[in-house]
Parts: sequence; C-alpha cells; structure tokens
Amino acid sequence: MNLLPNAALVVFVDNPDHAVLLLLCGILFIYAEFNKPGTVILGCFGALLTMFALYGLSLLPIRPAAVAVALAGVILVGLGCRLRTAGRIADVAGTLCIALGLVNLVISPPVHFVVAIVTAAIFSFVTSWLVRIALLARQNKSLVGPQALIGSVAIVRTPLAPSGQVEVRGELWQATLQAGEHQPAGARVIVRGVQGLELLVETRTADGSSAR
Repeated sequence: MNLLPNAALVVFVDNPDHAVLLLLCGILFIYAEFNKPGTVILGCFGALLTMFALYGLSLLPIRPAAVAVALAGVILVGLGCRLRTAGRIADVAGTLCIALGLVNLVISPPVHFVVAIVTAAIFSFVTSWLVRIALLARQNKSLVGPQALIGSVAIVRTPLAPSGQVEVRGELWQATLQAGEHQPAGARVIVRGVQGLELLVETRTADGSSAR
C-alpha cells in the first residue's frame, strides 16, 4: 500500500528505535554546529531531526520514570567531565543510566537493547569529549597574551629606575621593577606579574632565581 509522504514520515518516527536514533543524530549535528559556529546548516538540520524525534516519541506511550533516569544519566555524564578521580566512574554510571532509561522509555514497543546501548555510549563519549575540550580551553585561556609571559626571563633594554622597557620573547614591553631601585640595560630580570599592559619584574640573581 502506498503511503503519502506525511503518513510515511509518521510511520517512520512512530518506531521507537528510529525516534531514538533520530534524536541522537539531531544532538550530534547540534554539537557540530556549536563546535564550528556559523555553519548554520548543521544546526538547522540537527534541530529538524530533533523535532522529528520528539514528535515520534510524543506518539508513543512514554514512562516518565524512564525519562527521569535518562536525564539523571545525562547529569552524571556532565559531572564526570568535571571530576578527576571519579570522572570515569561517573561517565560509566551515566551511560548505564541513559541506556536503562532508553530501554524502558516506551511501554510498547520497547526500544531495543542494542539501540539503547549504542545511543547511550555515543552520546556519553561525544558529550564528555566536547565538554572536557571546552573546560581545558577555559583553563588555558589565562595563558594567552601577557599572562603567558609570567615566569619568563626578560632583558632590560632601557634602564629600570624603577620603570623602563624590557624585551621578552622578541617583544618590547613597559616594565616596572618590584624589588630593587635600579637595573641597567642588558641586565636580566624575571616577569612576575602583569598590571594592565605593564609587566612587573624582579631582579634575577646569578643562580637564576629572583631576588626578594
């Protein structure tokens, strides 16, 4: 029997396995849009797939408790990205909760076990990977720009008395000597801080440490 396009779509998304896989694909496309903003097409396609999946699930008898278990799994995966020692345990526990929630999500017909496991594993892995990359980038943000110069050795180009210019990593910076009254041109100092666009430096002793 030939079905109209809209009827064929309803039949397709009315299958719980199809709905769950569409939801996963939609989320992954949305992730891709956030990872490479400006593409637009990926985000729109992901949103479309997500809406189809949610529409299909709305046609099925859903267990609210299973939804709660799956959401708890998502939260555990998110927490696992922030935890160090127990992070892997949280990831595994979150993945199992998501899979358990998906298996019991629809009363009849149920989501197949293999589909639930694969969906939970892919979602958890991609989510954990992207969140950890974002957290790492956030932690390293302070190392970009003048903050990255802290701890570097600078060469005095104009005498510091206590302010002058120093060269560090091939660039000239205005600097102020924190300890001591004067450093001649050619002396070596250590960058200890940044105040606006000015470096705070200290005298470098013969053994390479700073004089305090």
